[in-house]
Amino acid sequence: MSRAEIEQRDRTHPLAEDEAREVLALADEAEAADGSPPLSEQFRLSVESRDPDVTHLLAYAAGRALAGYAQVRAGSGDEPPSAELVVAPQLRRQGAGSGLLAALPEDARVWSHATGPAAAAAEAFARSGELEPVRSLHVMGRSLVDGPAWPEAVVPDGYRVRHFEPGDEDEWVAVNAAAFASHPEQGSLTRRDLEQRMAQPWWDPEGLILVVDPDGDRPDDRTGDRIAAFHWTKVDPPGGEVGEVYVVGVSPDRQGQGLGKAVTILGLDHLRARGQRDVVLYVDEENVAAVHTYASLGFTDREVHRQYARPPAT
Repeated sequence: MSRAEIEQRDRTHPLAEDEAREVLALADEAEAADGSPPLSEQFRLSVESRDPDVTHLLAYAAGRALAGYAQVRAGSGDEPPSAELVVAPQLRRQGAGSGLLAALPEDARVWSHATGPAAAAAEAFARSGELEPVRSLHVMGRSLVDGPAWPEAVVPDGYRVRHFEPGDEDEWVAVNAAAFASHPEQGSLTRRDLEQRMAQPWWDPEGLILVVDPDGDRPDDRTGDRIAAFHWTKVDPPGGEVGEVYVVGVSPDRQGQGLGKAVTILGLDHLRARGQRDVVLYVDEENVAAVHTYASLGFTDREVHRQYARPPAT
């Protein structure tokens, strides 16, 4: 039985500012100890903003020491909720992790972003909680200065390429939601989530490349460009040498025209022109078409992150 006291924070009892600071400090300690961040970007942003629309779970040891933290987010559409969990390195194996796991919804899927030896420990913890691996996220990468050359981008006639501009926010959110309708995390991004990212030090509107149809019908019945595809590149830290294929999306009604590969190449060209020397990306193992596209552009596996869930009741 857990010896940790679990407290919940949500819209009726919001996460306090000092609690958010404690959680972020705990996550930083765990990253230093394990060599990989325990919280992905969206989950960490939700702590920083004290997002009331997610569930925050705090595990306290004796003396009100913060021993662990978990967050639960609703999935998009009919997808089950996603969760991430971290325990303070010096307070592990004392019941905080199992207490947080027990407090999660029965159908929650729990991410582990651990790599190296920490990944084996995370898998052992998951199995001790009767969780099984259900999803894999591949981290792929390639050099932008060496290795196989990628082809020139071929953008079909009738489309034009430009960067993100003020006023594109709602259109981008709508296209992103449609493109990732079956993706539990990416498909649920809201305008607020977009604005959180636009407030980050790494945000660069020129890094969000749009392929637009100037004559397309927009869902909001306004005139203007219809976003057909996009490639959001990211460089974090801003002065670093490693870029990221942050998000590549194609509107469902524009698929099958080669826009995904074209906009991916446009992003690689952009990152290389900026002086980045390496690039990474995250892609779901089940997205076979995307994995094939990235492999054809010279990307290879570097890490694999796992998601775990309780087996369905029999």
